[in-house]
Amino acid sequence: MEITLRHDLWNRDATLSLTLPSSWDTHTLAMEGDGKEVLTKDDYRKAIRSLAPLVKGKKEICILFDDLSRPTRTYEIIPSLLELCQECGIRDEQMRFICALGTHAPLDNAAFRKKLGNEVMERFPVYNHNPYEHCEMIGRTGQGTPVMINKEFLACDLKIGIGAFMPHSFCGFGGGYKIVMPAVSHIDAIEYHHGTLLKRYWDVCYGIGRYKNNPLLEDIKECGKMARLDAVINVMVNTGAFATDIYAGDPDGLYREMTEKAALHYSTPVNKKADIVFANAFGKASEAVIALSLAEEFLKDEGGDVVVLCDIEEGQVVHYLLGRFGKGTWGRLAFGERRKGSKTKRIHICSQHRDRANEFWFGKKEDLIWHKGPEDAIAHLNDLYKNRAVDALVIPDGTIQMV
Repeated sequence: MEITLRHDLWNRDATLSLTLPSSWDTHTLAMEGDGKEVLTKDDYRKAIRSLAPLVKGKKEICILFDDLSRPTRTYEIIPSLLELCQECGIRDEQMRFICALGTHAPLDNAAFRKKLGNEVMERFPVYNHNPYEHCEMIGRTGQGTPVMINKEFLACDLKIGIGAFMPHSFCGFGGGYKIVMPAVSHIDAIEYHHGTLLKRYWDVCYGIGRYKNNPLLEDIKECGKMARLDAVINVMVNTGAFATDIYAGDPDGLYREMTEKAALHYSTPVNKKADIVFANAFGKASEAVIALSLAEEFLKDEGGDVVVLCDIEEGQVVHYLLGRFGKGTWGRLAFGERRKGSKTKRIHICSQHRDRANEFWFGKKEDLIWHKGPEDAIAHLNDLYKNRAVDALVIPDGTIQMV
């Protein structure tokens, strides 16, 4: 059986073929949102034109955008926003872009061009957020989170955030005010929110898509309001990272509709468990552990193997808060080496670009088997499961799909 998946979004944006043994009973786990039409230029233009009353008469405009760890094809969104700004009399020198990267590593010029397109880089200044400096303390939330925000962002009288509205592990869904907290916040503020608050509310917050009665989400909203984020342009994407839905306007007014629709959009019906689960990491490939965690949920009670497809040359995200920076040196909130699920026998990683320092994201080295490509992994598994009936599942993008 041959299955085609999209792979390596920010470099090749290519397809990957899995040729699985015909003797295996294989099923692909389709996401509900994959049945939708992809947005057109007119769809972007129509949605973004609703921001005209906000844009008119503004002096300084800041546009936040997420980094390459997110699947937002920002370069498809920007032309309609620039068109609107021009119609509203905004000059290029009144605008700047900030990569809202939280505590991820900064982007270089080449990465900016992948995300924004060449025209933005030629016309406008594009900055990285610095989580260690140049942030201003403007107060505390009711939960005690210090609201310490990028000064360049605060200095503008119109603030717009662009990003994807998609599942997240402890605030339900990323998007909305998350473009402010943690994305343009100081590391001390992020440490409190991601550390102190998450520990306090772990039982009610942790888990993909848990947005109802979520104190961490409410804290994020309070941070965003205090920082005066005026508008968001949020998209929902399919497993090809193409936008199918767009929302533009006041974050507060959009949250309920976005969360309710996202819960259905990203849901993935599962009728059976498997011996082997293939989890493609596409939209958030540099955070491929998300795909691994989802795949482990679909293994049979007697256990099985997970194969993570993440052949990207940049490897896993550099994360100053959760990452590893030496044999015994970790970020402030690092969890250490990941523990595999109780039903996971082996974890197979398919990538030509092994990174020993960062394989902790996937687990202990003795639990991992690295393969140069899916062909190697499939041959290895076919040998392991020889003369056995095999149930296999394929997840087109385990970094955005949810049960």
